[in-house]
Amino acid sequence: MKSPLIFKFGGASVKDADSVKNVSKIIDRFDNRPIVVVVSAMGKTTNAFEEVVNIFAKDEVNKDVKIDSLLSHILDFHLEIIQDLFDQPSEVVHQVEELIQNTRLSTRKDYSNYSEAYDAIVHHGELISTRIIAAYVGLTNKTLWHDTRKLIKTDDQFRRATVLWEDTTRAIQSNIVEDSVHLIQGFIGSTEDGRPTTLGREGSDYTGAVFAYCLDANSLTIWKDVPGMLNGDPKIFRNTTKIDAIPFNEAIELAFFGASIIHPKTIQPLKKKNIPLQIKSFIDSSQPGTTIGGVEHPVPQVANFILKKNQLLLQISTKDLAFIAEHHLSAVYNLFATKGIVVNLMRNTATKAMFCINYDEMIVPEVLSELKTQFELESTSSVELLTIRHYNRSDEAKETEGLEILLEQRTPETVQFVFKRG
Repeated sequence: MKSPLIFKFGGASVKDADSVKNVSKIIDRFDNRPIVVVVSAMGKTTNAFEEVVNIFAKDEVNKDVKIDSLLSHILDFHLEIIQDLFDQPSEVVHQVEELIQNTRLSTRKDYSNYSEAYDAIVHHGELISTRIIAAYVGLTNKTLWHDTRKLIKTDDQFRRATVLWEDTTRAIQSNIVEDSVHLIQGFIGSTEDGRPTTLGREGSDYTGAVFAYCLDANSLTIWKDVPGMLNGDPKIFRNTTKIDAIPFNEAIELAFFGASIIHPKTIQPLKKKNIPLQIKSFIDSSQPGTTIGGVEHPVPQVANFILKKNQLLLQISTKDLAFIAEHHLSAVYNLFATKGIVVNLMRNTATKAMFCINYDEMIVPEVLSELKTQFELESTSSVELLTIRHYNRSDEAKETEGLEILLEQRTPETVQFVFKRG
């Protein structure tokens, strides 16, 4: 089989009927086959399914009624798109209704923990989007829809599953064989015994990298609503600059610090096989975009700005006033790893350890309750984390002016500020 093209389209690129038509036009521009198209849930569907999970996890009166109402809204959103795309949509309507019913059944089951329930419910968003897009692309192309749960095999670390590479490679290579457009769900997989898993929020980029790695692709292209990789989120930072090319290692660093353009795990499998990553605009697909890999230094070389909101600053000290030692930190990190807490910054002194973590309203309170049995805690909610990579003093002064800085950490290349807005 010749090397396939691997494309990934996120939720913003398939948010409505016109967007789906645009995706089909982009696919039509490339006559290479096979082509693997990885697709996220449509628009804000993942957020909607997360709301379903949160209702499911709460012991509320009329829980099932509330869930059914949310699922009806999700169904109506997708049916409206289907009606705008097809003259005779009965088959795809049936497929989507069946997936909504499967979701409803998933909310009637018992799970070992919140994360397993999350994966069992939320992954239906990708199944729905790919059914619709496969049907539409199939009007003009030979198209095959695949259930990614049968292709990407993982461990059972729900919401942050680790890929089992040998099983996954075998499954992908045996299924992606025809000269067709292959529609694949991003973000999802399953355990060896078939339980649905997810690869981490925004994990569809990583799915694309997994397929590129397993199929020895020449490149992976991620289609975004920006002209390429910018040195900051244009919704947050002014006068952003497009980066034309960037080394793998620098992209890994930016992803680690939270750059939203790529999922943190995406780069490693591509780097291992030297597969370049293209970031291009689905709004103007003729533009060159950004290439990750193949250069030693970013072009151009500019500072990068990353802002993470909805953070919690947690300070831990021992109850007996003893120094914070390695075994204390080990216990904390073990709990974080078990519960799926993401640590974005950490600093420790002789008597206390400070962590800036993503605030998950379902998991963090449970973790804090458990930590209180061993440690004294102080926490500050609703803080933000600003990271400036390759900073200079003027950038630093401009971006932190007027902020209440709670914690600062710097290296020669990167400075980070935890702060609270006034």
